[in-house]
Amino acid sequence: MKKNIIQLGLAVVLLTAVACSEKKETVMTQDPTAAVDAIDTTATATDTASSPAEAPAGEEVITVKGQVTAINRGKDGYSATIKAADGAMYIATISIPNMADPKQYRAVTIGETITVTGEAFTAGTDKMIKVTSLQ
Repeated sequence: MKKNIIQLGLAVVLLTAVACSEKKETVMTQDPTAAVDAIDTTATATDTASSPAEAPAGEEVITVKGQVTAINRGKDGYSATIKAADGAMYIATISIPNMADPKQYRAVTIGETITVTGEAFTAGTDKMIKVTSLQ
């Protein structure tokens, strides 16, 4: 019985070693110049990414100044409900990855007056802002 277990263990180790060596050989035998042939040569100057200040089609960049009335903490940041001077309510999503300058990211408190700039869109009846600048 003990002999069978030892033989089984050796067989597993041997198969693992063979499988790993086959993968290494496959990777090492690839032609490094093949990746050069796969480069897309049809790119033009207009294929560049837009800057954070520019809104994608269908969205507009707006600036809203108002008082924070609620905060909902999330994984990457938080959502702040902002009441603007004209009475309009906005839900601002504030997170480091969305900020044009990550150093602007900070926690806000309920009752604080803040100014946010970002991409505006609607979700149902809510006016949403993906914040790119926070003052």
